[in-house]
Amino acid sequence: MVSSTFQRLDSHSGDAAAGIRHGGATLGIRSAAASVCGGRDYNEDRIYRCDRSQVYLVADGMGGHHGGAMASQIAVETVPSVWRNSVFENALTYSGIQAAYGNSLDWAVGEMSAVARKHCDYEQMGCTLAAAFVYYGRMYYGTIGDCRIYLVHQDKLTRLTKDETLVQGMVDAGIITANEARTHRWRHIVTNGISPQGFKNTPRLRSAQVAEGDFVMLTSDGLTDELTDDEIEQVMKACSDPQECVDQLIKAAIDREARDNVSCVVFQT
Repeated sequence: MVSSTFQRLDSHSGDAAAGIRHGGATLGIRSAAASVCGGRDYNEDRIYRCDRSQVYLVADGMGGHHGGAMASQIAVETVPSVWRNSVFENALTYSGIQAAYGNSLDWAVGEMSAVARKHCDYEQMGCTLAAAFVYYGRMYYGTIGDCRIYLVHQDKLTRLTKDETLVQGMVDAGIITANEARTHRWRHIVTNGISPQGFKNTPRLRSAQVAEGDFVMLTSDGLTDELTDDEIEQVMKACSDPQECVDQLIKAAIDREARDNVSCVVFQT
């Protein structure tokens, strides 16, 4: 049990495999990613993976299909670049890592603001985000909005993140159940995002130890709208590598006639 039309897009991939530091030893890391239109005519999601720098992102656009796609593109281009510049120039403490993450998001906001000032059609653009970084053998991760991050460790799936949505707030307050939230008419109202105006809530960065053989999956809500956590666990446990995992997760969502863009990034340590 869980504890808490096929079109590939450019995932900005790095090397197929790279080494990460883990307790003095080196672990291999490899990844795969895909993004599909699903039930939409246009894809506002963007994905990023780089095994050399161990940076992985999924962004889900908001604010109209042109604005949403632009916001997602800015996020997946800016956040990894600023992050890499920060961590490779310095040996960072935890507070330094948090600052590097915050700085990368602030740069993304700045880039969106610059575009919106020049093009009024983009004033309402924004995106949600899932980001994971492996740094000296430990994973640092954060989400904004309703993108999610999952970890499979020893054949057990754990959802590492909590949605920033109206219905999640209602679940937390005891107004509705988690099952009711899955089909609630307000389930797609997010309470946080990245936009030219900044954030509604300050983004938080958390960390988790990753071990050899673990799988980590970042996804947009287009996948989790169609698959429950138990179903995601069943798919991921049956897969032997990240590419198979991505292919099977996307297929499962499309087989459910996914209504939204569907994107996921999976990496294995």
